[in-house]
Amino acid sequence: MIKKYLKQGNLPLVMISVLLTVLASAPAQARIGDTRESLESRLTSSGGIIYRDDELEQSRRRGMPYTQYLEMLGSSANVRVYFKTADGRRPTTSELESNRALSGWDLHVVYVNGYSVLEMYKRSQSINEYELNQLISVQGDGSGWKKLDQEGMSVSAFGCNLGSNDGAIRAKKFGNDRILFIATEIDKKLSLQKTNDLRENAPISVEGF
Repeated sequence: MIKKYLKQGNLPLVMISVLLTVLASAPAQARIGDTRESLESRLTSSGGIIYRDDELEQSRRRGMPYTQYLEMLGSSANVRVYFKTADGRRPTTSELESNRALSGWDLHVVYVNGYSVLEMYKRSQSINEYELNQLISVQGDGSGWKKLDQEGMSVSAFGCNLGSNDGAIRAKKFGNDRILFIATEIDKKLSLQKTNDLRENAPISVEGF
């Protein structure tokens, strides 16, 4: 499985070590760590669709917090955006092309070498308590969750404040309508890489003052 994961990869060496750790620690049934094929099969069988229109997909991605980190994940990283109605009904083409917002979910998935390392769920309205609990339960795969301490939150690219008890996955709720899940080691490495980039660029930024 590890060989397949890294096959044809162009990742920086530091990210390869991260991904090996993720694969070793991720629960077998957790959504983070899924292959693209497995995730899309499950989603489409539940009425979900893949955004095919590039302009529409780009509009959905605009302002999402993960976009600033995509280059750090290497050339094999790519994003797919999906939509699922709240009632599980497959939307029609005319509904998708309409300016009227459909009730349901946008799911943003960042894949690296075909495996999910980050997932952002965005509801068309506020996520209710039951939906939130279900998402957290599914991602944790029965591991349970705990609040991260200040030290854990400080080494997080996204300021995650929840972590699965097995340490494999972190989560952060954004407002009332979005929640992000990310592989813990990816979150840590992105945080450290961003800090290093800021440190290295600081002399250039203030040069001449």
